[in-house]
Amino acid sequence: MTDTTEQTSRLEVFFRKRSDDPDSVKVTGYEPITGGYSRAMARVWVSDASGDRAYVVRSDPPPGQSILDTDRTEEWALLNVLQESGHIPMPAPRWFDPTGEELGSPSIVVDMLDAPSLVSHSRQCDESEHEGFAMRFSALAAQVHTFDTSTLPDHIEVPESWDSYIDSRIQKWVDAEQANVWRNSMMRLIAAWLSANKPPPVPLTFVHGDFQIANVLVGKDGSFSLIDWELAHIGDPREDIGWAALASVTQPPDLIAPGGEDFYRQYRELTGLSEEQVNPTITDYFIVLAAVSVFVPVIEQLAFVARGETTAMMVAYMSNAVAGMHEVMLKAMARYDEATGGAR
Repeated sequence: MTDTTEQTSRLEVFFRKRSDDPDSVKVTGYEPITGGYSRAMARVWVSDASGDRAYVVRSDPPPGQSILDTDRTEEWALLNVLQESGHIPMPAPRWFDPTGEELGSPSIVVDMLDAPSLVSHSRQCDESEHEGFAMRFSALAAQVHTFDTSTLPDHIEVPESWDSYIDSRIQKWVDAEQANVWRNSMMRLIAAWLSANKPPPVPLTFVHGDFQIANVLVGKDGSFSLIDWELAHIGDPREDIGWAALASVTQPPDLIAPGGEDFYRQYRELTGLSEEQVNPTITDYFIVLAAVSVFVPVIEQLAFVARGETTAMMVAYMSNAVAGMHEVMLKAMARYDEATGGAR
């Protein structure tokens, strides 16, 4: 994205083209959102003759500045399907600049909700409220995982089977290490461990791909809404629970643990899965498996840094997270091995 003044001007022209009273349109506020790993995002406030509104703009950053490369056209198609279904609470998608001709890079504009993230909200609340958050978080996961996959856009691939899907996720660890500028024995260990310790299979479902409390917004009525769908796919639903558990280490609090067994019991009731298929031990396996979505791209991007092919500060910063993620995954593997009778 360009500097604030130029981007504000672009946005004003963009909104005027979509207004019944273009002469009254004025962008009254523009605020970049920091902390994202993949998109350049900003909050935008707009006024016109009908009143004031607020939006979030998700744009592609300049080449070489993103850890995760995803497609805005595909994301836009998915957002519209989800919104039309009414099945999952989320901010409404409004407009799309597919080429970047209007806003400088491909961009999606969605409603901005007057709602803090569950991360900030839960930190400001008494811990006695965390159990209630855990149960609503469980129900939100079930809403995603019971979505009718037959209605999803064509770009979302349907795996041949559970085994082939899990194998493809494990293979990403192998491929990433082989393509890296240095050998990483940890990646080989993870791939071998995942292959040797597969949990009971489940039906493949819709998966958010970045399911964590940082991507949940809390309305004034306490309702939850889910954002950031760029990694959504069809896969094993337990990946989302594993990723939420892993993400809570770097962005606490952990809002699965306060629900205890009730978190898993409710989730099983809402999805029809069994206790053998979904429980805290199984979550440990998926803490390791789900990390592939972000850990492997970070490793790949660090290779670009090593070769001098990117100067992205976020990529360099994320190198600090690698060792920490190693520790979390090793602990999850140890717990899983202890609960299942030892490493295989």
